[in-house]
Amino acid sequence: MQFTTATTADLKTIEKLWTEIFGDTPQFAHFAANICKPEEIYLIRENDEIAAMVIAGIDLYACSKKGFYIYGLATLPQYRNKGYAKQLMEYVENKKLGEGYQFILTQPAQESLFDFYRNMGYDTTTYLRKAVIDIKRNLWATADFDSVTSTRFRDVRSKFSEDEVVHFSKEGYEKFTEYVYTEGGSTAESKNAYCLYFEEKDRIIVRDLFADSTPYALQLLQAVRERTGKDKAEIQLSQNSPLFLGEGKLQPHCLVKNLDKELYANLMFD
Repeated sequence: MQFTTATTADLKTIEKLWTEIFGDTPQFAHFAANICKPEEIYLIRENDEIAAMVIAGIDLYACSKKGFYIYGLATLPQYRNKGYAKQLMEYVENKKLGEGYQFILTQPAQESLFDFYRNMGYDTTTYLRKAVIDIKRNLWATADFDSVTSTRFRDVRSKFSEDEVVHFSKEGYEKFTEYVYTEGGSTAESKNAYCLYFEEKDRIIVRDLFADSTPYALQLLQAVRERTGKDKAEIQLSQNSPLFLGEGKLQPHCLVKNLDKELYANLMFD
């Protein structure tokens, strides 16, 4: 077993493994494997092949502290039950701590994975409120679509989420924007509201929704209905969002681990 980082020659293999393990399209696997530099993809090699991997190449900032985001932690089926994922994470944590990073943030793809991270010292810091609402027609509702650039993402989120604690670097916002459009996401923006959404068969999935009030949020969603024909919205709201109060229920969303013991152990991220 050997700890190492990826090289350019590994990327095609990593893309193939990503598709096999996570079930994503080859297009998204290509994006995920190339979103950061190869040396920011950490690996365990065994028998001259990749046994486990994790990507740690997106910088974050919170309370004047520097952290990073991890994703794509996976072990090949034939190498599971050996503790490789835990060992790889410990290796990455020690390396990043030596480089001056002070916390790690992750968003598990499945709720069943939360216990794995909690057993490694991660704390749940963010809960999302998920609500499903019906969207009534409003022929007068208008919005600007797909005009949000990386700079606009940063500005819009700052405008509507002034208490947001965690921020991407400029490069991070560029990666986030690329992710949105690579995955088929769309944005809608009006003077008083903004949302990021994806289309499914019978509804829109709203990942970001900020507005000055619920009526403004509804009006924006009505504009999205006129564009997509979808009359139902599944909305993800931060735990402190004042929109659609009383709708939906809370569920865990993000986890954080403090590498710097001076960093407050229970940062609450919006």
